[in-house]
Amino acid sequence: MTAGSDVHEGAQYRVSAVVPAYNEERNVAHMLASLLAQQTPLGIVSEVVVVASGCTDATAARVAEVARHDGRVRVVTEPVRAGKAAAVDRYLEIRDPDADVLLIASADVLLSPGFLDTVLRALAADPNVGMCGGRPVPSNDARTLMGRVDTLLWELHHDVATVAPKLGEAIAVRAALVPRLPPESVLDEATIEAMVTAAGHTLKYVPEAIVVNRGPDTLGEYLSQRRRNAAGHYTLRAQTGYRVATLPTRRLVRLAARRLRAPGGPSIVTCGVTVLLEVTARVLGRLDVLRGRNHAVWKVAPTAHTALAHPDAPSHHRAAG
Repeated sequence: MTAGSDVHEGAQYRVSAVVPAYNEERNVAHMLASLLAQQTPLGIVSEVVVVASGCTDATAARVAEVARHDGRVRVVTEPVRAGKAAAVDRYLEIRDPDADVLLIASADVLLSPGFLDTVLRALAADPNVGMCGGRPVPSNDARTLMGRVDTLLWELHHDVATVAPKLGEAIAVRAALVPRLPPESVLDEATIEAMVTAAGHTLKYVPEAIVVNRGPDTLGEYLSQRRRNAAGHYTLRAQTGYRVATLPTRRLVRLAARRLRAPGGPSIVTCGVTVLLEVTARVLGRLDVLRGRNHAVWKVAPTAHTALAHPDAPSHHRAAG
């Protein structure tokens, strides 16, 4: 199949998956288990390529152990870490050339049951849809302030994506639309969004496809992560003119205020801290771009990199909105 082909119910997609990883020994096996357990009548997963970039832990060994039990899994080790976008581009160079759909998912997330089937159905339903993404749901402890901030952030992400798709954490894209990534790419998903829309295809947010992730538990790590994302989005806009749906700050502030007013919504403290951190991160990210600071390789947030519980069902996790 090729991008834009007429797809009928029951047609088989050949899916190639990549899992970029840096020091993910605690979660990568769980992530692969959640991926390999995906079942759908619409397609098959032909391969799962883990690109272990500059890892100094047992990530590659964990993947090799999984590969001994499933021949679809292989690991590509890179001696130097060059960032997630570079890892994805390395995969694009060597991936299954017969794949119809590429599944790109971080090593620090889990795919809930039904994720692959749901996104493939979205692609099958509309040949003009070039890229789909699911709904990230954080596993952080909502009894802590940063846990509530992480949750509210992804609730706002959901609010935006429902109106104007912003896709991340795990995506499915028609293979023909992404031959390689531009060498200057900083954020892989946002760059692929720009490529897909430039080719005349649309984006599709599929909130039923749950992706379990984990945000930082400390204020410093959280601000650093948000600053890097902001700098990447501003860089992409400067390079291509493409603006991700979550970039307008006023939109996020307006949606946060709506959440605050809603019954059972976040507290004014949680809302205020979330908005303040986001505005600060965006100011710092914009300054980084002006100063020429490159965030392609970033400092990992240790508290966000841990083993996640395997999702038995999406309902086991707190919904992000």
